[in-house]
Amino acid sequence: MTLTQLSSGNPVYEVYYRQVDLGDTGTVGAADAAQFLKKSGLSDSTLGKIWDLADPERKGFLDKRGFFVALRLVASAQGGNDISLNNLNQTLAAPKFRDTNTPLLSTSLSTSSSDSHWAVRSDEKRKFDDIFESLVPVNGLLSGDQVKPVLINSKLPLDVLGRIWDLGDVDKDGHLDREEFSVAMHLVYRAMEKEPVPSVLPSSLIPPSKRKKSAGALPANSPPLKDTLHSTPSHGSITSINSTGSLSPKHSFKSPAVVNWVVPVADRGRYNDIFLKTDTDMDGLVTGGEVMEIFMLSSLSKTMLAQIWGLADTKQTGKLSREQFSLAMWLIQQKVTKGLDPPQTLTTEMIPPSERTTTSVPDSSSSTESADLTGIKELDDISQEIAQLQREKYTLEQDIRDKEEAIRQKNKEIQEMQGDLDQESGGLQDLEAQKQDAQQQLEEMDQQRNKLEGMLKDVHLKCQDQSTLISSLQSQIHSQESDLQSQEDELSRTKCDLNKLQLEEKQLEQNLLAGRMQLDSIIKSLKATQDEINQVPTYSSEYIHYIHFFCLFFLYWSPVGIEPTTLALQTPCSTN
Repeated sequence: MTLTQLSSGNPVYEVYYRQVDLGDTGTVGAADAAQFLKKSGLSDSTLGKIWDLADPERKGFLDKRGFFVALRLVASAQGGNDISLNNLNQTLAAPKFRDTNTPLLSTSLSTSSSDSHWAVRSDEKRKFDDIFESLVPVNGLLSGDQVKPVLINSKLPLDVLGRIWDLGDVDKDGHLDREEFSVAMHLVYRAMEKEPVPSVLPSSLIPPSKRKKSAGALPANSPPLKDTLHSTPSHGSITSINSTGSLSPKHSFKSPAVVNWVVPVADRGRYNDIFLKTDTDMDGLVTGGEVMEIFMLSSLSKTMLAQIWGLADTKQTGKLSREQFSLAMWLIQQKVTKGLDPPQTLTTEMIPPSERTTTSVPDSSSSTESADLTGIKELDDISQEIAQLQREKYTLEQDIRDKEEAIRQKNKEIQEMQGDLDQESGGLQDLEAQKQDAQQQLEEMDQQRNKLEGMLKDVHLKCQDQSTLISSLQSQIHSQESDLQSQEDELSRTKCDLNKLQLEEKQLEQNLLAGRMQLDSIIKSLKATQDEINQVPTYSSEYIHYIHFFCLFFLYWSPVGIEPTTLALQTPCSTN
């Protein structure tokens, strides 16, 4: 998930991060992160799980993304969910921390999305467009006479309708186009639901096509419509309209007097934008739970914030309207930036303009005016004393309420501090036990290290012996390889000699075979000759010697080793 997805676009995440990364280093140390996360009110075991998930690589610090993950897990835990990364994709409220030194929301915080959002919903826009077309606009514009019947039909007071026209006519041309009419009708419906009409048009209501043309507060006068609205009682009844549909000059609507309110016009739009974002149910009121997160960002004490809430909640309804919310934000801003404490009671300039006709605070000038009407000095003195007693009573009651609230807040803070102390004591005991376990593990690891070092020395010695043995074996291998090479050379030479002898053997066998064949033929020839001699009775001795010599000569030169005596035995002997 990206940083924007983790923070859901809520700038509070960025504000929290800048508190812990003061040097803009891009990382948050474990001590700083732990000290900040403890302000969430979660238990140490829960925060330990959150740290493990935010720092999965066990780096001992958090980068910006890791810190955002931790903040989102804190928000998940505060919402009653399990500590799991699977819950990061859920829709979660911003995490809450106690006593964070976060400044009041700035203009950038309150207007981060107002530029692209228009408060007029699409279904409202379609309904308003139908009414706009039914009034037959001329060149896409409606005049005051055309809009008057629709506005008066709302039964709203004419001064309210006059302000609505002023706010709706954004470009101040005396006419309303389609978008301006939608704005005016939106304000009419809001006013009919008892929501006060803002003195300045919020940026979220300015039509997107006119936002570059509109800047700051809009003037509260628009003659075209006020020339057509009749000055009637506040219930909005219609009286004496002339034949042309316009009001007679003596009954024409007059713009209301300029209201002096302590909330600057430049800040009202910003506060209105924050109010619109906070008012999630769009009922025009915000509760203490809805604004608690915003108020706590001011780093003011709960007692001070409770006092400001009591002043702003003028009707003691437990909710704030838009103007009351703006007043509360202004009082907070005065305390944060200028160190000015809120008053015990609201002055006339502090009372929201929409409530000045219905809400009254005891004031010396008003009581004096009422007393002057009697014309009797004694009654005037009594009236002044009564007014003074009423003011003192109101002040005392307010002081009592403030002190009771302060006592409740102190008791609550004491309970919270006691709970924190119990948690810290439990955490301290856990840390002590963890310290002992870590010390024992450290001793065991030292013993294992010594043992491993001894084993490592033995391994080094064995490695040296093995290296010596390997060197000796390598020398023997080289020697044997040399001997083997010599034997292979000798074997090659022997094979060559053997091949030569084998060739000679074959040749001799062939010669022997040829000699034997010749011998066989000679023996056959001798036998034939002997047979012939045997058939001759006698031969001359010379002839016999001749034959004997021939046989000896042949045997001597014959390759076959036959003893001459063998042949001699086969030769016929002469008796002579």
